[in-house]
Amino acid sequence: MPLVIHNTLTGKDELFKKSKKPLKMFVCGPTVYGQVHIGHARVEITFDMFARYLREAGYGLFYLQNITDVDDKIIARAKEEGISPVALARHWEKDYMACMKDLRVTSVDRWARASAFIKEIQEQILRLIAKGYAYETENGVYFEVRKFVDYGKLSGQDLDAVRPHYRIEPDTLKKDPLDFALWKRTSKDDGISWKSPWGEGRPGWHIEDTAITEKLLGQQYDIHGGGLDLKFPHHEAEIAQQEAASGKKPFVRAWMHVGLVTVKDEKMSKSLKNFLTVEDFLKKYSVDILRFMVLSAHYRSPLNYSESLVEQSRAALSTVNEFLGKLDSVAVSGRAGAVSRAVTGAMAKCEKAFATAMEADFNTPQAVGALFSFINGYGASVWTLTRAESAAVRSFLLKKFSVFGLVFKSSAAPASVRALVRKREIARISKDFAAADAARAEIAKAGYAVEDTPIGPHLKALEAKE
Repeated sequence: MPLVIHNTLTGKDELFKKSKKPLKMFVCGPTVYGQVHIGHARVEITFDMFARYLREAGYGLFYLQNITDVDDKIIARAKEEGISPVALARHWEKDYMACMKDLRVTSVDRWARASAFIKEIQEQILRLIAKGYAYETENGVYFEVRKFVDYGKLSGQDLDAVRPHYRIEPDTLKKDPLDFALWKRTSKDDGISWKSPWGEGRPGWHIEDTAITEKLLGQQYDIHGGGLDLKFPHHEAEIAQQEAASGKKPFVRAWMHVGLVTVKDEKMSKSLKNFLTVEDFLKKYSVDILRFMVLSAHYRSPLNYSESLVEQSRAALSTVNEFLGKLDSVAVSGRAGAVSRAVTGAMAKCEKAFATAMEADFNTPQAVGALFSFINGYGASVWTLTRAESAAVRSFLLKKFSVFGLVFKSSAAPASVRALVRKREIARISKDFAAADAARAEIAKAGYAVEDTPIGPHLKALEAKE
């Protein structure tokens, strides 16, 4: 079935057919000057799931992310801490990479540091000047926004009513307050600068990404993603720069924007003291809970963080673990036999529903709903499965959940607990109910419950293991 992606630029669904050429996707990466918070994590996990699905579904994909290691925020933080901007950026880049490993974000093909593309940045600026879209002042080089007639087409922003907090550099020498920096003339006191045709300085924020993507993906590519908060002015500026420099439209075939993470319906921010880092979250909860929280809402919708959402995610994962545990019991004690048409048909129906949801603009709530409908459809009939059917169903589910980066470990109990189960069975068969109850109590003390089923005793953990 065809893949459909909602394009923020047009407000329409765009059709992507499989091709011999891989899709090219760029997602705005981190500005490395502090810890990763769960708002950043949502974007990273979301596009990691998209990439995993596309590859599993047979789409070729090259996934690129940038690392902003040259930025005013980095320089300001470095001055506060009394270290060089380069040292600060490398420290937080290392922290970011460790965080991505913890989050199981494994699908990015290449991370590209802005500082490694200074030559490409300067070449793109020279082209913009030559084409009349940029001009030089004593402070640097600026893009002349009103020269690009399509500026504002992504965000629908009224340029005459732009609010001042949108990272628009104040400079009385600019032709227009909206004009944004391509190159900032600075002194070496800032700790990071390069020689250029416009004097010692460093690149502006927006030009870094288009220089990187033009070099590695070309002047036009398929998908550009990022958080909703980057739509204006950052992504708007990217379109203006690249289309002005190349003369080709559209710069990107489809724009994808991930909704904000809110806390009690307010945007998560340090100033409101509702800021939660990934490190702090993972001290309390598993990465599977965080990933499940992300897929529980459509990527374009806000995600309202709460302890209730955490518990809902934990409960959902526990349901999957319990079902997989039952399949493990069937694999040991179930009857012999082949995989029936009924089981094959149920998996095929679920596969179709899963793919239909994912290819409809990556509707992860609907996709995960298809998996839970499949699980809930078995109920007590799980004990009637053959060992081969149990293995087939387990493999199917693990493959589908792996698209979301979720990992479910074996539910096998320790040998000591299994020995208690055998002891209880012997006591139960011999009608020594006191001994059977004592064994059950020992099993519960070890953190497990024993359930009598048509195929024998089944153990399940009293609490989902994280």
